[in-house]
Parts: sequence; C-alpha cells; structure tokens
Amino acid sequence: MGLFDLFKKQKLAHRDLEIRYELSDSNSDELKEIEIGNIHLPTGRIIASDPFFTHSIKPFSRTVHPGTYPVCIYIAEVEPEHYRVAFAKIKFRAEKATSWILAVTDDMKIDDLSSIKDGEYFGFPVDAGLACFLDEETNVRYLNKMDEFYEKNPDQNYYDDLLAQEFEKYSASHQYSRDLGDWNNHVLSGESEMNVMMFASGWGDGYYPTYWGYNDQKETVELCIDFLIDLDEEE
Repeated sequence: MGLFDLFKKQKLAHRDLEIRYELSDSNSDELKEIEIGNIHLPTGRIIASDPFFTHSIKPFSRTVHPGTYPVCIYIAEVEPEHYRVAFAKIKFRAEKATSWILAVTDDMKIDDLSSIKDGEYFGFPVDAGLACFLDEETNVRYLNKMDEFYEKNPDQNYYDDLLAQEFEKYSASHQYSRDLGDWNNHVLSGESEMNVMMFASGWGDGYYPTYWGYNDQKETVELCIDFLIDLDEEE
C-alpha cells in the first residue's frame, strides 16, 4: 500500500462517478519532455499495459476519435546523470491539462465510490520494467505476431531477440536514455500503420494508474500514465 500514499485524491464527483486526482506534477518545468513518436489508433479504444500482458488488459471505457497522435514521455533527473521516465502521455491537444480523472476499464468496478479510499487507484501491473500504449485492434495483431514469432522460434525470446535491438536503435543514443534504450516505436509490419509505443516504467515493476487530462473547457487533452516518481524527494 506504500505506493498509494504517493497520490493526492482531491474529491469524488458522485454525479458522474468520476474519480478526480491532482496530477499537476506532470506539467512540471523540471521534467524533460521528449516526443517519442506517433501512436496510430484505428478504433480509438486505448490500452495501457505492460507490453507482455496486453492479453489480459481491457481498453479504457472512454474512447477518442480514431487517428494518429503524438506520444510524449517526461523524464525526471533523480540524481545527476540518472534519468527515469516519470510520465507517459498521448497528446490529443498541444495544450497542457488542468484537471484529471482516473482512467478505468469496463472491468474496473467504481459503482460504489465509498470503496475507493484516499490515495487508492485502479491501474495496470508491470512485470517487465516496460509499459506501452496501443489500440484495441492493434493488440489483436500484436498478440498474433508474438504467437507467430514463438511458433517459428520456440527457443528465442521476443524481447531479447527482437525488441532489444529495436530499443537500442530507437533511443539508446539519446542523452536521457540508458544504453539499452528506454523507448521504442514497435511497428507491427511495413504494410500497416499499426504500432505499439513502448517505454521504460519509472523505477521498473509495479502497479501504475492512468488518467484522462482535460483543459478548462472539459475537452480531452491527454491520456497520462503516472510512474510514481516522487518529484519532491531530495534523494
């Protein structure tokens, strides 16, 4: 439960069953913004997940207009020359969000808001030190591609023998990335725009929440994963 304490829930909007959170740290000038590529969303039904557990994660209940949108990561310098991904966002508008609600899937039951205690949240598990954004339709193709890979290469590993080289080529040379690469645009085939935007998940494995960000006109600005990097820590 220690991770829950990092959150500051402001209030519950019982009228529309939206759980509001304070996430203004994601707009901090201390963070280094990097646009890492565009995500293609053919259905607008978005999944945020560990890239090796997408088979068990539902898309978010809210949807966006199908299209292609930039993905940005926000890097925190936790100590000199030591950088970590603090947030990852799909940006639907160039402006900054001013309010946030918890992004939930259809299998996350929030009918009884009294069951959500202060500092608690719904999220997705990470066990590979990586997270990703992808579309629901893309996920079907992505899972099929991994199945085909293992059928043809039963003694190989999808990360070690395929993704690792992509990560290194895509981002390892960036000044804020580790030598192995901290983000990657995994394109499923040269004949399709379908892709999976992958990135390191903060300190690694854990359980991470995602939020819809809005502007003052209540228009959707972003979808943001918080990797629970405490920007107020001195060490």
